[in-house]
Amino acid sequence: MVILVTGASGFLGRAISDHLSVEGHDVVGAGRPDFEIPSGPFTELIRSRRYDALVHCAGPASVPASVADPSADFRGSAGVLDDLLSALRPLDEAPRVVFLSSAAVYGQPARLPIREADPLAPISPYGFHRRACELLLQAHARVWGLESVVLRVFSAYGEGLRRQIMWDICRQAIAAGTIELEGTGTESRDFVHATDVARAVEVALRSASFTGEAYNVGTGAETTIATLATLLVEDLETVPSVHFSGRGRAGDPANWRADISTIAGLGFEPCVDIESGTHRYASWAFDAARV
Repeated sequence: MVILVTGASGFLGRAISDHLSVEGHDVVGAGRPDFEIPSGPFTELIRSRRYDALVHCAGPASVPASVADPSADFRGSAGVLDDLLSALRPLDEAPRVVFLSSAAVYGQPARLPIREADPLAPISPYGFHRRACELLLQAHARVWGLESVVLRVFSAYGEGLRRQIMWDICRQAIAAGTIELEGTGTESRDFVHATDVARAVEVALRSASFTGEAYNVGTGAETTIATLATLLVEDLETVPSVHFSGRGRAGDPANWRADISTIAGLGFEPCVDIESGTHRYASWAFDAARV
């Protein structure tokens, strides 16, 4: 397939582009600063050839940043997607769209594991804006016949990610020798490695029906933040002490675990467990944090 990846210079965009290229697809990357959405160069890129699929990875990915500046988060997510869809509408044959959404659309779930049919009740601007993106795709499916699929990614991580909880833990372990974190440590997430997210994209491209359906992308396993900190620092000669503030952050749910049976039915199986994934990440991050 000929596949256009937006946000190709970002963390997940790079991982997805690399994986799809290895799988033999012809991947065209659109990322900052050369192909801003919207821009003349991006419109020309869209029109320059026929694409079988478009994987939309561009956009912000931070709950705290969305709370600090919800307008910027909206412009970067729903606003950018609206501009992208406006560029696709005039095409005689629009590509199928794979949209990377987020588990943030679920908010604080009433039960675990979370299923795709469970209520969507975001508790952060980021989650509301990702839900708005999903609704934009539904509108384009019903009015203009756009074929799309939504991947609700849980807590993605991997080597090269210089933000979020794993980076904070590793950076503090090197810089301060102690680790100060928000919450109680009992909060949990379904951490999914970027290479597994990329595998999920490839599975969706190959086997999804592209009728606007949504799939959870995670591992089906739940890891507490206290356990995560232990796993990340276990290879250090001196294990740092970890302190939790006892206060949660606005917009953050307490516990997440994905039910991945729907995408597993298409052939997806995560390959990176939390133990090997955190070891890989820590090996990279401790070197990067010293620079």
